[in-house]
Amino acid sequence: MSYEGIARALANGDPRELSDHDLAQRFHVEEEFVARVRAEQGLPAFSAGRRARREVVEAAYLAHVEDVEDGHQRWTGTVTRDGVPMVTTRFGQESAHRVAFRMATGRPPVGYVRVSCEYPHCVARGHQADRRLREERRRSAPAGTVMAA
Repeated sequence: MSYEGIARALANGDPRELSDHDLAQRFHVEEEFVARVRAEQGLPAFSAGRRARREVVEAAYLAHVEDVEDGHQRWTGTVTRDGVPMVTTRFGQESAHRVAFRMATGRPPVGYVRVSCEYPHCVARGHQADRRLREERRRSAPAGTVMAA
């Protein structure tokens, strides 16, 4: 049971944020056992300090969003020449779309993140889609339906 529970916990969260120590305590096993599960699942090792980075990036994102009509949000921070909203912190720059997607889904995006609504450069957390989400939506859409982004 503990192997499956650890594998599920690692799959449902960001494995880089779940320490072997914390999982070992939660499942009452040795840290080496957690490390073995992680390795057998092909998952990355825990990276200390990652949670602090995430919190700084999310705070910077929240400082530059402004509510507009119909649940959309516009970006008030830095943008690229192409108008792409960018979150800038001491850790570097990242697209506000990627940050919003990660905040909404709790997982890192797969491939490009695109706005899934009609509001230009919308940065609302629920209005972002990565490649995996777009593919899932296409598969579940009725035949003949044209999908945006």
